[in-house]
Amino acid sequence: MQERLTTDCDKVAGSRGLVDVERPGALLKDALRGLVAVFALQDAILIGYLVVTTVCLLGAPPSEVQAQCVHHNLAAIAALVSICVFVRRATFVPRLLRSVVYRLSLVGTFLLNYLSLRNILPTVRSDSLDAELLQLDLLLFRFEPALWMERFNTRPVVEWFSFFYFSYFFICFTSMVLAVWVARPGRGTTEYAVGTSIVYCVGQLGYMAVPAYGPIQALSHLYQGPLDGGFFWGCVSSIVQAGGAMKDVFPSLHTAAPLWFALYTFHRARTDRRLFWLAVVAAFFSFNIIISTMLLRWHYAVDVVAGVALATGAAWLTPRLVRWEEGLRARMDQPQPWSFR
Repeated sequence: MQERLTTDCDKVAGSRGLVDVERPGALLKDALRGLVAVFALQDAILIGYLVVTTVCLLGAPPSEVQAQCVHHNLAAIAALVSICVFVRRATFVPRLLRSVVYRLSLVGTFLLNYLSLRNILPTVRSDSLDAELLQLDLLLFRFEPALWMERFNTRPVVEWFSFFYFSYFFICFTSMVLAVWVARPGRGTTEYAVGTSIVYCVGQLGYMAVPAYGPIQALSHLYQGPLDGGFFWGCVSSIVQAGGAMKDVFPSLHTAAPLWFALYTFHRARTDRRLFWLAVVAAFFSFNIIISTMLLRWHYAVDVVAGVALATGAAWLTPRLVRWEEGLRARMDQPQPWSFR
């Protein structure tokens, strides 16, 4: 009898020990499943960007603007987290409404992130690295392309490239509408959201790491005169003065974003040949925008090189990240990001 009691006690103790060993792993898996159920990869990238930006702001000298920027960032994090919980867990709300709210929130987050840079950039870094970027150009190219292109400062040339520089905003809007609102939700939508998040979040963190005003301001004393532009150059100047971040040159997002959209469209054209000519048009616009960034004196050549690297890096990485996320969601028995079941 005594031996049986001892054996039973040993079994109970062993089973408890097994539960204790397995319980942390089970809890971790449950926590991960809960996060995957609420947040998609693009959400995590955007929230991560806001967290990093907030940490940078907290390390800046205290001021009224610094405090306002921190509060705005914290409010943005809270709002984005709340929206993600709402759209993926509030199943009692019609799916269409949750889908519309989510799409609008993503667009609004990208827009507000950029507009806030006008206050964030000088708060995080008050210095300027224009001299260092100029030296990099001279080291790599033996001349400064933004200065060399002054020989093309004629009204037709300036207007041509001003039109394409201005078209950046149209390209951003059109690509978003087609990929997020028109296209059937699926892997393509996820790739667009993830890739665009990478391009803009990494690019805007680059602004904080490498603050600079660009040739138009830093090298103004070396130009023979102002640009000979007309209507489109006036539009570009007005928009930059009204909403530009002012110290947003490295990397060139005017280079990275259109090139990413073109590469994304070529990638999607592999499975939908109808998109091929749209990709060709996007590539043509991207090429002209890249030239315009230097001819219109906004960027150093090294900014453009960094923008090309960012776009091509995002184009290579994004499909791999999306396939990884799909596999993770399948293992966790969770729906894909745009299903809103």
